[in-house]
Amino acid sequence: MTHMRYTADDLKTLPLRAIVALAARCARRVERLAALPDGHPDAARVKAAADEAMRVAETFARGESCSSAEQAVVAIEAVHEAASGEIIRENAYAAIVRAVHAAATAARAIAEEHEPAERRIMGGHGNQPLAPVAGISADLAAMGAFTAALNAAEAVGSTDEFTRWAAEDFRKLQELKLGHYPEAGDPIDPSPAGPLGPLWPKPDLGL
Repeated sequence: MTHMRYTADDLKTLPLRAIVALAARCARRVERLAALPDGHPDAARVKAAADEAMRVAETFARGESCSSAEQAVVAIEAVHEAASGEIIRENAYAAIVRAVHAAATAARAIAEEHEPAERRIMGGHGNQPLAPVAGISADLAAMGAFTAALNAAEAVGSTDEFTRWAAEDFRKLQELKLGHYPEAGDPIDPSPAGPLGPLWPKPDLGL
Protein backbone atom coordinates (compact mmCIF):
# COMPACT_ATOMS: atom_id res chain seq x y z
CA MET A 1 0.00 0.00 0.00
CA THR A 2 1.28 3.45 -0.91
CA HIS A 3 1.88 5.94 1.90
CA MET A 4 2.26 9.58 0.94
CA ARG A 5 4.51 11.88 2.97
CA TYR A 6 1.61 14.21 3.64
CA THR A 7 -2.08 13.64 4.37
CA ALA A 8 -5.29 15.10 2.96
CA ASP A 9 -5.54 17.17 6.16
CA ASP A 10 -1.98 18.44 5.64
CA LEU A 11 -3.12 19.86 2.31
CA LYS A 12 -5.48 22.12 4.22
CA THR A 13 -2.44 24.19 5.20
CA LEU A 14 -2.50 25.38 1.58
CA PRO A 15 -5.05 27.54 -0.26
CA LEU A 16 -7.16 25.98 -3.00
CA ARG A 17 -5.10 27.03 -6.05
CA ALA A 18 -1.97 25.58 -4.44
CA ILE A 19 -3.80 22.34 -3.63
CA VAL A 20 -4.87 21.97 -7.26
CA ALA A 21 -1.35 22.85 -8.45
CA LEU A 22 -0.02 19.94 -6.39
CA ALA A 23 -2.61 17.58 -7.88
CA ALA A 24 -1.83 18.78 -11.40
CA ARG A 25 1.90 18.17 -10.98
CA CYS A 26 1.30 14.66 -9.65
CA ALA A 27 -0.94 13.89 -12.63
CA ARG A 28 1.53 15.42 -15.10
CA ARG A 29 4.22 13.06 -13.85
CA VAL A 30 2.22 10.08 -15.07
CA GLU A 31 0.08 11.42 -17.92
CA ARG A 32 2.01 9.48 -20.56
CA LEU A 33 1.19 6.27 -18.74
CA ALA A 34 -2.53 7.04 -19.13
CA ALA A 35 -2.37 6.95 -22.94
CA LEU A 36 -3.87 4.09 -24.92
CA PRO A 37 -1.59 2.27 -27.40
CA ASP A 38 -1.17 3.77 -30.85
CA GLY A 39 -3.83 2.48 -33.17
CA HIS A 40 -6.39 1.92 -30.43
CA PRO A 41 -9.79 3.15 -31.69
CA ASP A 42 -10.33 5.26 -28.55
CA ALA A 43 -6.77 6.61 -28.25
CA ALA A 44 -7.54 10.07 -29.65
CA ARG A 45 -10.71 10.45 -27.58
CA VAL A 46 -8.97 9.48 -24.33
CA LYS A 47 -6.01 11.76 -25.07
CA ALA A 48 -8.27 14.72 -25.84
CA ALA A 49 -10.18 14.25 -22.58
CA ALA A 50 -6.95 13.90 -20.57
CA ASP A 51 -5.39 16.95 -22.25
CA GLU A 52 -8.45 19.07 -21.45
CA ALA A 53 -8.53 17.82 -17.85
CA MET A 54 -4.89 18.78 -17.33
CA ARG A 55 -5.43 22.15 -19.02
CA VAL A 56 -8.34 22.92 -16.69
CA ALA A 57 -6.44 21.95 -13.53
CA GLU A 58 -3.40 24.02 -14.47
CA THR A 59 -5.55 26.95 -15.60
CA PHE A 60 -7.30 27.00 -12.23
CA ALA A 61 -4.00 26.91 -10.35
CA ARG A 62 -2.74 29.88 -12.40
CA GLY A 63 -5.80 31.89 -11.43
CA GLU A 64 -7.17 32.09 -14.95
CA SER A 65 -10.79 31.63 -16.03
CA CYS A 66 -11.88 28.03 -15.45
CA SER A 67 -15.45 28.00 -16.73
CA SER A 68 -15.06 24.61 -18.44
CA ALA A 69 -14.15 22.62 -15.31
CA GLU A 70 -17.45 20.77 -15.05
CA GLN A 71 -17.43 19.93 -18.77
CA ALA A 72 -13.88 18.57 -18.46
CA VAL A 73 -14.98 16.31 -15.60
CA VAL A 74 -17.89 14.98 -17.67
CA ALA A 75 -15.64 14.42 -20.71
CA ILE A 76 -12.92 12.47 -18.90
CA GLU A 77 -15.41 10.35 -16.98
CA ALA A 78 -17.15 9.52 -20.28
CA VAL A 79 -14.03 7.72 -21.54
CA HIS A 80 -13.29 5.88 -18.29
CA GLU A 81 -14.24 2.49 -19.68
CA ALA A 82 -12.01 2.95 -22.74
CA ALA A 83 -9.01 3.68 -20.49
CA SER A 84 -9.59 0.57 -18.36
CA GLY A 85 -7.99 -2.84 -18.69
CA GLU A 86 -4.38 -2.26 -17.62
CA ILE A 87 -3.52 -1.41 -14.01
CA ILE A 88 -0.74 1.11 -14.65
CA ARG A 89 -2.84 2.99 -17.19
CA GLU A 90 -5.88 2.90 -14.92
CA ASN A 91 -3.95 4.44 -12.03
CA ALA A 92 -2.39 7.12 -14.22
CA TYR A 93 -5.76 7.92 -15.74
CA ALA A 94 -7.33 8.07 -12.27
CA ALA A 95 -4.70 10.62 -11.20
CA ILE A 96 -5.77 12.90 -14.05
CA VAL A 97 -9.45 12.39 -13.20
CA ARG A 98 -8.85 13.28 -9.54
CA ALA A 99 -6.80 16.35 -10.48
CA VAL A 100 -9.61 17.81 -12.59
CA HIS A 101 -12.13 16.87 -9.90
CA ALA A 102 -10.00 18.83 -7.42
CA ALA A 103 -10.06 21.84 -9.75
CA ALA A 104 -13.81 21.62 -10.29
CA THR A 105 -14.65 21.31 -6.60
CA ALA A 106 -12.19 24.04 -5.65
CA ALA A 107 -13.75 26.35 -8.24
CA ARG A 108 -17.16 25.46 -6.84
CA ALA A 109 -16.00 26.28 -3.29
CA ILE A 110 -14.87 29.72 -4.41
CA ALA A 111 -18.13 30.35 -6.25
CA GLU A 112 -20.17 29.18 -3.27
CA GLU A 113 -18.44 31.68 -1.01
CA HIS A 114 -20.07 34.41 -3.13
CA GLU A 115 -23.56 32.92 -2.87
CA PRO A 116 -26.17 34.66 -0.68
CA ALA A 117 -25.79 33.60 2.95
CA GLU A 118 -29.03 31.62 3.01
CA ARG A 119 -27.79 29.43 0.13
CA ARG A 120 -24.39 28.67 1.64
CA ILE A 121 -25.50 25.90 4.02
CA MET A 122 -26.83 22.38 3.64
CA GLY A 123 -29.68 21.28 5.88
CA GLY A 124 -28.79 18.96 8.74
CA HIS A 125 -30.78 15.93 9.88
CA GLY A 126 -32.10 15.54 13.39
CA ASN A 127 -29.63 17.12 15.78
CA GLN A 128 -26.85 17.38 13.17
CA PRO A 129 -25.66 20.94 12.53
CA LEU A 130 -25.98 22.72 9.22
CA ALA A 131 -22.91 22.31 7.03
CA PRO A 132 -21.33 25.13 4.99
CA VAL A 133 -21.50 24.11 1.33
CA ALA A 134 -18.30 25.94 0.41
CA GLY A 135 -16.42 24.12 3.16
CA ILE A 136 -17.61 20.76 1.89
CA SER A 137 -16.46 21.58 -1.64
CA ALA A 138 -13.07 22.73 -0.34
CA ASP A 139 -12.67 19.49 1.61
CA LEU A 140 -13.52 17.51 -1.53
CA ALA A 141 -10.85 19.42 -3.44
CA ALA A 142 -8.23 18.53 -0.82
CA MET A 143 -9.26 14.88 -0.84
CA GLY A 144 -9.25 14.84 -4.65
CA ALA A 145 -5.73 16.24 -4.73
CA PHE A 146 -4.52 13.71 -2.18
CA THR A 147 -6.13 10.85 -4.12
CA ALA A 148 -4.54 12.10 -7.35
CA ALA A 149 -1.14 11.77 -5.70
CA LEU A 150 -1.91 8.26 -4.46
CA ASN A 151 -3.09 7.13 -7.89
CA ALA A 152 -0.05 8.62 -9.57
CA ALA A 153 2.32 6.94 -7.12
CA GLU A 154 0.65 3.59 -7.76
CA ALA A 155 1.02 4.11 -11.52
CA VAL A 156 4.74 4.81 -11.23
CA GLY A 157 5.43 1.74 -9.13
CA SER A 158 8.63 3.29 -7.75
CA THR A 159 6.54 4.97 -5.08
CA ASP A 160 9.38 6.16 -2.84
CA GLU A 161 10.84 8.33 -5.60
CA PHE A 162 7.43 9.65 -6.52
CA THR A 163 6.31 10.45 -2.97
CA ARG A 164 9.59 12.23 -2.30
CA TRP A 165 9.06 14.61 -5.19
CA ALA A 166 5.38 15.13 -4.40
CA ALA A 167 6.42 16.00 -0.84
CA GLU A 168 9.00 18.42 -2.21
CA ASP A 169 6.24 20.18 -4.17
CA PHE A 170 4.18 20.38 -0.99
CA ARG A 171 7.10 21.85 0.95
CA LYS A 172 7.74 24.51 -1.69
CA LEU A 173 4.07 25.45 -1.85
CA GLN A 174 4.04 25.94 1.91
CA GLU A 175 7.15 28.13 1.73
CA LEU A 176 5.60 30.33 -0.98
CA LYS A 177 2.87 31.39 1.51
CA LEU A 178 0.20 31.73 -1.17
CA GLY A 179 -2.72 32.12 1.23
CA HIS A 180 -4.87 30.18 3.65
CA TYR A 181 -7.34 27.32 3.36
CA PRO A 182 -10.12 27.41 2.24
CA GLU A 183 -9.37 30.64 0.35
CA ALA A 184 -8.49 30.58 -3.35
CA GLY A 185 -5.02 31.93 -2.58
CA ASP A 186 -2.56 33.53 -4.95
CA PRO A 187 -2.12 32.11 -8.45
CA ILE A 188 0.68 29.60 -8.95
CA ASP A 189 2.14 28.23 -12.18
CA PRO A 190 2.39 24.45 -11.67
CA SER A 191 4.44 23.85 -14.81
CA PRO A 192 8.20 23.14 -14.74
CA ALA A 193 8.70 26.77 -15.81
CA GLY A 194 7.05 27.97 -12.58
CA PRO A 195 8.53 28.37 -9.09
CA LEU A 196 8.11 24.66 -8.25
CA GLY A 197 10.65 23.71 -10.91
CA PRO A 198 11.06 20.40 -12.79
CA LEU A 199 8.65 17.54 -12.29
CA TRP A 200 11.57 15.14 -11.87
CA PRO A 201 15.13 15.85 -10.67
CA LYS A 202 16.65 14.48 -13.89
CA PRO A 203 15.13 14.30 -17.37
CA ASP A 204 15.79 10.57 -17.65
CA LEU A 205 13.51 9.94 -14.66
CA GLY A 206 10.56 11.57 -16.37
CA LEU A 207 7.76 9.31 -17.56
